[in-house]
Amino acid sequence: MLVPIEQLTDVLPEALPWIKRAVERNQGDENTLDVLIALAQQRYWLFYEPGVYAAVVQVVKHPQQSVATVIYAGGEGLDAIKHAFEASKKWAKDHNIDVIRVWGREGWEKTLGLERVGVILQVETA
Repeated sequence: MLVPIEQLTDVLPEALPWIKRAVERNQGDENTLDVLIALAQQRYWLFYEPGVYAAVVQVVKHPQQSVATVIYAGGEGLDAIKHAFEASKKWAKDHNIDVIRVWGREGWEKTLGLERVGVILQVETA
């Protein structure tokens, strides 16, 4: 599930198309190269199951809790994303992560059984 840094180059050829599609839907903060650099620098982590899903996660230890945010994910349909999310909950618990957050499409709320705690709104100033 979690790809060790030394295996990153082995799985990227298969995982990259899903990551790239997810990055193309982001808010413009970064491109695919930026994500690859963050993975190599271990600022982001790659979760991957061959033929099923790929997810890029950022873990932040705040003063009051640790948060794993799924910022990019893709796979073979919403069932694959649900499978990945369920596996990530166990991983998070095993690694003392208090909260998992997901940045995703609206349909993920129902599919993953998540509680809506807010809405991210954005406007470009240029």
